[in-house]
Amino acid sequence: MDILIIGLNHKTSNINERETVSKKLLTPELRLEFTTKLLELKDESGRQLIKEIAVLTTCNRSEFIMNLSYWTQGKGGHAIKNYIAKYFFDDLEKEKILYMYLNEDAVRHLFTVASSLDSMIIGEPQILGQLKGAYNEACRFNTSGQFLNKLFHKAFNCAKTVRTETKIAASPVSVSYAAVELSRKIFNGLEDKKVLLLGAGEMGKLTVKHFIKYGVKNINIANRTAEKARNFVEESFEDKEKTYLHVIDFSEYYKNLPNSDIVLCSTGSEDYILKYEDILPVIKMRKQKPLFLIDISMPRNIDPEINKIPNVYLFDIDDIGKMIENNIEVRKREADAALDLINASVGEFMNWKESLNAVPVIISLRNKIKNLLESELSRYITDEKEKDIAVNSLTNKLLHEPTMLIKKSSLNPDGINSIKTVKALFNLDAEDCPEVFKKRISETTPENAKTAEESLSEYNENKIKLVK
Repeated sequence: MDILIIGLNHKTSNINERETVSKKLLTPELRLEFTTKLLELKDESGRQLIKEIAVLTTCNRSEFIMNLSYWTQGKGGHAIKNYIAKYFFDDLEKEKILYMYLNEDAVRHLFTVASSLDSMIIGEPQILGQLKGAYNEACRFNTSGQFLNKLFHKAFNCAKTVRTETKIAASPVSVSYAAVELSRKIFNGLEDKKVLLLGAGEMGKLTVKHFIKYGVKNINIANRTAEKARNFVEESFEDKEKTYLHVIDFSEYYKNLPNSDIVLCSTGSEDYILKYEDILPVIKMRKQKPLFLIDISMPRNIDPEINKIPNVYLFDIDDIGKMIENNIEVRKREADAALDLINASVGEFMNWKESLNAVPVIISLRNKIKNLLESELSRYITDEKEKDIAVNSLTNKLLHEPTMLIKKSSLNPDGINSIKTVKALFNLDAEDCPEVFKKRISETTPENAKTAEESLSEYNENKIKLVK
């Protein structure tokens, strides 16, 4: 049972290459079409290579998370990688930009991605939601089974542990978010504050959305072109958000200053639109209540001399930039602690995966003991129900300690010898061992292998259930 991840991201490919892939994965229908093609890939014997698959696609990465069929035994990765390169680029040379991780490396990569340590901005929260979306979609497509279910839920738990036990996401690292965080610190809460936005650009939109998220319900928007301001509101915000927004004429913005607690300036003006002499009477009208000015324009739109006025707090793009740089350094330091948590989670998952190797022996041993007990007790107990109770009870009591020993041995690299000893002692190369199914599959034609493959598949599904 092999875990394989193949993909590309902002570290391995340029924006054109990522765009080429994302366009072919843009809709659920396109993703289903691609996963169906991958699931149809066969090896040289005509057997299915991939058992389960999920597709993660974002602006910075596209990844294919797969559980390979049992008979691949670490093979098939390069054939799948070649197919992906040809599917998206029609050029096998593009295989170079695709990375490939197998088993423990794949698990570590997925947990690192989920914990946002592999993102352009360390600690950003969006990737976890995108990963959950990819998993939910795979469930809807019926391309995720018990093994990927276990893998993804472990990844989600790992990400949660990282976010709660480190400060990797505690400090803002975007201009819009940092501006809002500064406002929260100055006013100790934003629910009753009034915001004035001068300008209608992308940065202003993101900042306004953050303000709304933190409880601001009164935001005036002024732009030199009123129609642009109205279109900005109509196109950039959801219906509920629009109820908090009010477009005012640009010539009226000065009249709104005394009633505004926070002024966000993001215009294309080449001159100051707020000067020292403009703010002096405003602060008097506010009766010295704090006024917070955020200038994220370039060139600056607010006179830096305003910062000398008592109870006026002015931050420009450089001030916020320095704050972000410090926060990025904090996140990088926290990443070391996060890696320790990720490695611990990887170890737990790999132990679980390795424990699956012990289940065939446990199943075979239980079947052997149960058959012997049934044969012997049938001579003394005629009632079938009583006999079944006795057989199950004795089997559980006899095999409790051997079962614990076999499971423990499976987690130890040297434990394979102990498991072999148990198999030899009890002659466990029985018909229900997976080796028998694999032997049947390898020695028969693809047309006649279906029954054996189904038996092996059912057998391994039961393995996963036993070690949940």
